[in-house]
Amino acid sequence: MNFIVFWEYDPDELEKVVKRLKEFEKEIKKNPSKYPKMTFGPFLFGGESKGITVCNIEDDEQPVNFHLYFQAELKMSFVPIVEVDTALELISQK
Repeated sequence: MNFIVFWEYDPDELEKVVKRLKEFEKEIKKNPSKYPKMTFGPFLFGGESKGITVCNIEDDEQPVNFHLYFQAELKMSFVPIVEVDTALELISQK
């Protein structure tokens, strides 16, 4: 299932966030199935210390692992998103 991940960081911690992101790139190459697949982004909101990433989550452990990896640096929230065609099909079945 696809999710938008809204994330935010303390601007005073920017150097730590950048370092952790670089480490995460290596980690995800070593263990790609442990984390959600990033399909869009990350994107930073202009002039702010927050942004979004769209990812595909295949099992319940992936968002937990993702959150645990960044819990010290990023505040995150996951919002599920569904394609309009899928939603219309489900609605029409009811």
